[in-house]
Amino acid sequence: MDQAIFNYLEEKGVIKSIKDDHGAISLKASDNDIVITGNRLELIMLADYILNVALADVDGWHIHLDEINFFDESSKELIIELKLAK
Repeated sequence: MDQAIFNYLEEKGVIKSIKDDHGAISLKASDNDIVITGNRLELIMLADYILNVALADVDGWHIHLDEINFFDESSKELIIELKLAK
C-alpha cells in the first residue's frame, strides 16, 4: 500500500512514524448507524486505505478490512470499493 497520507503527515511533523504502536480499531454496526472508533494513528491508517482505493485506475478495485488485517475481533468486515464514472 502506498502510504500517501502517512508520508505527508510525517513531512509536516504531525506524526512521528508510520511504525508507531497502534491498537485495534473497531467498527460497530447497528440498525441505525455505523461507528468506527480508533486513535489518531488508526483513523489516519483508515483514511490512507480509502485514499489508495480512490486513486486506483481499475473499476471495482477494492480492499477488505476485517479482524484478520485491521479491525478488532468483534468488528464487522468493511469493504471499500471504487466505482469509476462511466
